[in-house]
Amino acid sequence: MTPGTLTPPSARRSTAAYLTKLLAGPAAFAVILALPLALPWPGRIVLATFACSAVWWVTQPLPWAIAAMLPFFVFPAAGVMDITATMHLYGQPIFFWIMGTVLMGYAIEKHGLAQRFALAFLALRGVGRRTSRLTFTYMLMVGVLSMFVSDAATVAMTIPIGISVVRHVQTIAGVPHGTHTNLAAFITLGTLYAAVAGGTATMMGVPHNAIAISMLDRFTGRELGFFEWMLIGVPVFLVSLAVFYGTLRVMAPPEMKDLPGGEAFLRAERAKLGPLRADERRVLVVFAAMVILFTLPTLAGLILGSGHAAALALNRALPVYVVPPAVMVLLFAIRSASDSAVGLVTWKDAEQQTPWNVMFLIAGALAMTDALADFGFVEFIGGVVGRLGIGAMALPFLAAAMVAVTTNVISGTAAAALYLSIFIPAAAEIGYNPASMAILIANIALGVIFPWSGATSATAFAGGDVSLARMIRIGAVGTAVFTVAVAVIHVMLARFL
Repeated sequence: MTPGTLTPPSARRSTAAYLTKLLAGPAAFAVILALPLALPWPGRIVLATFACSAVWWVTQPLPWAIAAMLPFFVFPAAGVMDITATMHLYGQPIFFWIMGTVLMGYAIEKHGLAQRFALAFLALRGVGRRTSRLTFTYMLMVGVLSMFVSDAATVAMTIPIGISVVRHVQTIAGVPHGTHTNLAAFITLGTLYAAVAGGTATMMGVPHNAIAISMLDRFTGRELGFFEWMLIGVPVFLVSLAVFYGTLRVMAPPEMKDLPGGEAFLRAERAKLGPLRADERRVLVVFAAMVILFTLPTLAGLILGSGHAAALALNRALPVYVVPPAVMVLLFAIRSASDSAVGLVTWKDAEQQTPWNVMFLIAGALAMTDALADFGFVEFIGGVVGRLGIGAMALPFLAAAMVAVTTNVISGTAAAALYLSIFIPAAAEIGYNPASMAILIANIALGVIFPWSGATSATAFAGGDVSLARMIRIGAVGTAVFTVAVAVIHVMLARFL
């Protein structure tokens, strides 16, 4: 810009918006420090730092990873702890947990197992003849796949399969190309909702399931096992799937009951894949090894007894955090049949597919959570909730409602990090099972109302087969019913966890 040239209004607005977002963090820091909170000085500094980081995670003037590094200079400067102790807070096993589970899911996608699994489900005899069977089976397939692959990747992999079926049916029925039909909307939103439902079932479903496990461990010392999560996760998945399917049947009923040629089309698509390839078999071996490593300590305890020497040794040797790094070693060590010079996953894959920004956000959130736990935050939150008069039966509904609203406005990961730090201590203080609370918040922190709620909803909306107004309308109803149903399940099953 030459001297004397006026700055364009759009540039001034952009700069003002950026500065507003940037300064919102320090403002939150100052507000927390000014409040008369019943916390010691170090606890107030840690809480203020967490508030500043959380505001930046929501408004995003900086990358999440950079905002997560705020304690590096705040804690030593304020005398909370020295830099060495602060750095130790960031040694979180969750970092490698996320990397390992994401790369396992990517290997399933990269080598074609996901597509083969999906078409095997949909081409079952009788499924492709009627829309009611096809749509439910399709959502069930997407949900099961999403138990082990990230929800965004599941949507990206499966929605082309679903839409190809829709296009085939529309061609046979003489529906002009580009016409928005209920069947197309059903498949598009059904993919999104089923992926979200599947992400609730296992620890691997979505990245912020891992932050729930870690924060529960930090605040209460409780380490959840693979089967323990599924004890509540699978019922939540099945009920959520039924809720979303029913919502779509009411609000976007397909125009036709029968699908001419649908079954033949799906079987032809499955036949194109041919027999199982060598790399697919090798990925299956790694996946089977992962499942065995996750479940072996629990199975040994059930078979031999929890006090048996072998069961105790397996629990020491194979805590859940060990498994994802072991899976990574296998994925890199086992050579690809198509290129023996590289493994099933390459470092380039790891660079491109690993969610580094999310991983640093979670590591930072857990670091500040550790510090909060050391400075009386658990007792402080318990006292606040106690003065509000919220009982153990009402707390899950309050938490679910707050997370459901927030996670459609900000990132589910950021929402989970924020609310887990509040509601796990609150649950522990008032007598509600904190493990159930941790899983509940992870279950709900999945936005589906707006395309900008996250990568999963954006991927589904990008296909252009559902209007924005319709996505919001159906998503709002589905989210409301889903939230209540999940809270009810947790209240019913919390005592078994």
